[in-house]
Amino acid sequence: MQSLSKSQIRQLFPDCSAADLALPDLTHVDWGVLDYFGWLHSAGHSGFVVFADSDGLKGMRLRRSINTTSRPRTHMCSWCHHVYRSRGTALFSTTVHGSDGRRFIGNHICRNLDCSLRIRNLVSDPPTYLPETLHIEHKSTRLRNAVKAFMVRANVCA
Repeated sequence: MQSLSKSQIRQLFPDCSAADLALPDLTHVDWGVLDYFGWLHSAGHSGFVVFADSDGLKGMRLRRSINTTSRPRTHMCSWCHHVYRSRGTALFSTTVHGSDGRRFIGNHICRNLDCSLRIRNLVSDPPTYLPETLHIEHKSTRLRNAVKAFMVRANVCA
C-alpha cells in the first residue's frame, strides 16, 4: 500500500472529527507490508479501514463488538482466514451507505485489524491454530478481494 498522510486519511472521513478518528502515529507504519490500513479508536469501540483500489482511496468506519462469553471458541477471520483458538476476532459492522441507517452488515475480523501482518507472520500473538501453506501473493490477493467485497456490500466501493 502507498504511504498516506494524516490529511489524506482525514479527507476520507469527512463526518469524523479528529477526536473521533483517533489517528495513530504514522511515522512507524511499514506501508510496504500492508494490503489495507486499519486502526482502532483508542476507546476500542470502533475501527477504521483505508483501502486503495483502481478507483483511488476508500475509507470505511466500523463498529466493533468483542465476544465476551465465558466459553472460548475457535474463530476464523473472514478476511485473512487466520484461525484463533479463542477470542482473536471481533464482530465489525458498518451501515450500508444509501440505506439511511436501516441496513447493517458485519464480519468477524481480526480484533486489531492486523490481517496484513498476520498473513505475513509478522505478528506472533497468538499463533494460528491451523497454519496455511499458501504463497503470500495468494494470501494477499485473497485478503484484498475480501476487503473490497465487504466495501462493495457496504456501497463504499463500486
